[in-house]
Amino acid sequence: MKLKETVKKEIDEMDVDEVLFLYEQIKLMKKRKPHSESKYTLDEVLELTSTSKSSWSEEVIKERQERG
Repeated sequence: MKLKETVKKEIDEMDVDEVLFLYEQIKLMKKRKPHSESKYTLDEVLELTSTSKSSWSEEVIKERQERG
């Protein structure tokens, strides 16, 4: 909680132009899309894909070539 208090104190000491700039930065941060959380861990994905006999990388390359 000390960090929030420090930030609030710093904001209180800013002039109007600085606060406006900070507010614009906050709005930009809010617009960023959050990374979607996977419902599987990396270990689970590796386990699930380990039984596959095909080469996934070759399939991806093939699909990209077909799309041009």
